[in-house]
Amino acid sequence: MATETEMTPTRGPGQGQAPVLVTRLGGQQRIFPLGTPVRVGRDPALELVSVNPMVSRDTHGVITSDPGGATYVDQSRRGTFLDGMQLSGPLRITESVVLRLGDPATGEELGITPPLTSTQIAHNHGRRVLGGRVRRGALVAAAVTTVAGLATYGFFALRPASSGLNGNGLRAAVLRHAEAATVKLLDGTPADAWGSGSGTILSPSGMILTNAHVAQPQAPGLAVAVGGALPYPNPSFLTVEMTTGPSSPVVAKYRAKPVAVNGYLDLAVVQIYATASGKPVSPGSLHLPYLTLGNVAALQLDQPLTVLGFPGIADSDSISVTSGVLSTFVPDPLKHVRDPRFEIETSARVAHGNSGGAGIDSAGHLIGVPSLEYTGKDADASFRLRSVAEARPLIAAARNHVAYHSKILVPMTGAESVSQTGVGATAAAACSGQPTTASGDLAVFGFSIAGFPPGLDYVAHITMPDGSDLTMDPGTTPKGTTCLYFGVSAADVNEAKMPVGAYHLQLLAGPSLTQVGPARVVHITAPASSAAGN
Repeated sequence: MATETEMTPTRGPGQGQAPVLVTRLGGQQRIFPLGTPVRVGRDPALELVSVNPMVSRDTHGVITSDPGGATYVDQSRRGTFLDGMQLSGPLRITESVVLRLGDPATGEELGITPPLTSTQIAHNHGRRVLGGRVRRGALVAAAVTTVAGLATYGFFALRPASSGLNGNGLRAAVLRHAEAATVKLLDGTPADAWGSGSGTILSPSGMILTNAHVAQPQAPGLAVAVGGALPYPNPSFLTVEMTTGPSSPVVAKYRAKPVAVNGYLDLAVVQIYATASGKPVSPGSLHLPYLTLGNVAALQLDQPLTVLGFPGIADSDSISVTSGVLSTFVPDPLKHVRDPRFEIETSARVAHGNSGGAGIDSAGHLIGVPSLEYTGKDADASFRLRSVAEARPLIAAARNHVAYHSKILVPMTGAESVSQTGVGATAAAACSGQPTTASGDLAVFGFSIAGFPPGLDYVAHITMPDGSDLTMDPGTTPKGTTCLYFGVSAADVNEAKMPVGAYHLQLLAGPSLTQVGPARVVHITAPASSAAGN
């Protein structure tokens, strides 16, 4: 099955299959034999039928195909657009294209792949790109003498739907469409929401990609990713607020609920199911503007990147747009995900509330999702986006209406236990269950464990005698482990020697960092020489 970001090129003669024309309208792919006229519109008698009001009631356009490619002819009043430019004549298609029907930013997408082999399509694409580079000077010079500012391409003409690029070379129409597809998400109703984030619409039927910490803060795996459970409940639903213009406040439109969540990736897919007031809606009747996924594997360093969302720091109900470049790729710091492009670091500013929003390339494709936090501070901050490549399994499950199950983290079995804890100057002493040790430069705290499967995530919490808490670095249990131990130096707690008193130890494990057994107590005592001197 083809995704919403690409259609599979057909095989031509000599490859064991007759050439066919491949189309996609409203997320549905259809295939037509070579030479079959394909009419597009809202009339049920047509070959491709839309219910989007932007599409003409009768015939919006006609596609014909031949052994050398395909041709699209617009027959509408509203127009058909390619890359934000309106067609003013027949469009010859020799490689895959995506058109918008009725509006350059919010019109329904019509994808067309001509009846050519993938090799032919790749050759045509390369020839067009190279030809565009060679002819660029001539075309610019010729434009001076053209009428009404038309720029030609093949034997059809493109009329600008709008002019101007943003600082990152993003066409105005592409940016407007991305803004329309970026939403604000509230945890609950607008009147009682306790938090908010952003999201990106991925289908005309209201499938939205956001962060797990926005849609389901208690999702398994999220605690491992951030080093502890978040103190927020899962909302009963999310209110979806949509923009009405670049400088206009968002308006509450719908309610959505999670359908696929991965806490460790901090990604979630939510689906619109009702109006903002709670009246059920049919997803098929929505016809919302949406973004398609980009190819993260093809991204290059210093490539322009634009981030959209609704950061609370902006103190605004209007959408925020920041631009920058792709700085580098960051692997998973906990090494559960092997893709070296796990995160995308960008110079584009990301702030709280951008969570779940859109990071797009110059073509308007979604390539990254702002996540829970950024590293560093002040002028040395590192802004990062979660790669959308990690979201593809969630999106596939949501689109196919099947349950999503993450395979990244090892689940708990229920047999995990802590038999004893200990403290000492060495790991051997701590793992032996020694209950006390004299104060010194270093204390080692040990947990004797049983029933822990290999690869289970864990973290230890230590409550100091003064009531302050220490959280040890997270880890995963190696095969055959019977003791986990953690060293704390006096310098770590800003003391000359480890403080004297009772230390409460807790071990948390599993995707949700569940406490294993009760808290246990060990003691650090004053050194014998100090006690004797007193």
